[in-house]
Amino acid sequence: MLHICTSPCPRGRALLLGACRPGAGWRTTVPEVRMIRSGSDDAVLSGPFMELSGCSGGDGLPALRELSQQAVARALAEAVTGGVAVGASGAVTGDATGDAPWPVAVDGTAGNGHDTLFLARLVGARGLVHAFDVQPRALARTAERLAAEGLEERVALHGRGHEELAAALASHGGWPPRITAAMFNLGFLPGSDRSVTTRPETTLTALEALLPLMVPGGVVSLHVYAGHPGGADEAAALDRRLASLDWNRWRVARHEFVNKPRNPERLLLVLRLPDPA
Repeated sequence: MLHICTSPCPRGRALLLGACRPGAGWRTTVPEVRMIRSGSDDAVLSGPFMELSGCSGGDGLPALRELSQQAVARALAEAVTGGVAVGASGAVTGDATGDAPWPVAVDGTAGNGHDTLFLARLVGARGLVHAFDVQPRALARTAERLAAEGLEERVALHGRGHEELAAALASHGGWPPRITAAMFNLGFLPGSDRSVTTRPETTLTALEALLPLMVPGGVVSLHVYAGHPGGADEAAALDRRLASLDWNRWRVARHEFVNKPRNPERLLLVLRLPDPA
């Protein structure tokens, strides 16, 4: 189950996010996410008061997957515990620590189900994850992972490409939905037909549908694998589109190992800023 607690820290209190199993003690599902509250538990402060820790790959540098998970976990934790909750119906309904519904998230490439399960753990019992994949095998694996942890009720599985994201979300009512987090792993599904890949045109279509739906503080994570045919074109198309986003409304960060000799990959993190006062 989702485990959220606060603990003392030098600048106020820290929110720790992870998961535990009854009788098994503490088990982290993501690198520790630490959100500093300045002085009280009334409001989560952003900017320099936000810390992420515990992220280190085996070589001493953070793995791109870990960076992605931390950014997404922070956005969802803020939605779950902050002053405003974003419900599965798309309504903004007050304090998430009470009876308000919880966030909506998107997994644009369900694949083997790892990210879908990760999101399902974090959205809470009243949250909802929309997961997309065109391959029946991928959806079956994802469903198995969710069922193994009793989280299938938190996820809507869509057997369609993420370019149909807008139509799929509209069919669930409450339009427009308000999305707190989205994750994409772009390329091909490991262990499957490598000719079935994400493509620039469908990925950009999904992105264009998604961006207007993101809540302030929401995060889109795009883990781009560029070593396969067409992968470099997809990475370049995303770079061009994201570079054009308004600085006053969005922040875009690109993380990559520039000297990786094979199977190049990069992580693009897109943060929706608060609306101007």
